[in-house]
Amino acid sequence: MVWDVSFTCDICGRKKGESNHWWMLSLGDVPCFEEGQPRQRFTLMPWNPADSQNSEFYHACGQGCAMQAMERFMTNGTILQESGVTAGS
Repeated sequence: MVWDVSFTCDICGRKKGESNHWWMLSLGDVPCFEEGQPRQRFTLMPWNPADSQNSEFYHACGQGCAMQAMERFMTNGTILQESGVTAGS
């Protein structure tokens, strides 16, 4: 049996096709030694089919969405949209 796995961009909602230039994103905790410093890190990785199904990773459909995810992280500490905001807004 062949498993059909599809991916959706966590930033804009676009479905992954064959020739897309996708990225994988990860947020993780880091030790902080100074009070008031961010406690998370943002990691951007090129698409890797072997790792793409890891539930710890977010998916971005290209450079634009990866940059938007980084901006959200730098502003809000998360890459997901704030509630009440829809994709493409």
